[in-house]
Amino acid sequence: MIEVVILISIMWVVMTAIFFFLLSKNEGTKGITSEYFTKDGVKRTAKKEREDYIV
Repeated sequence: MIEVVILISIMWVVMTAIFFFLLSKNEGTKGITSEYFTKDGVKRTAKKEREDYIV
C-alpha cells in the first residue's frame, strides 16, 4: 500500500513538471543572441558572422 502512495506522488510531480515544461515559451531565437535592431531599423536575432546555420 505504501508503494502505491509513493508511486502516485512521484508520478504527480513528474506529470506536473512535464505540464509546465510544455507551457513554457522557449522557442524563437534559440538563445543565440537577444533581439537587436540594425542601422536600417531591421530587427535581427543572430549576428551576421553566423553563417554556419544550426540545422
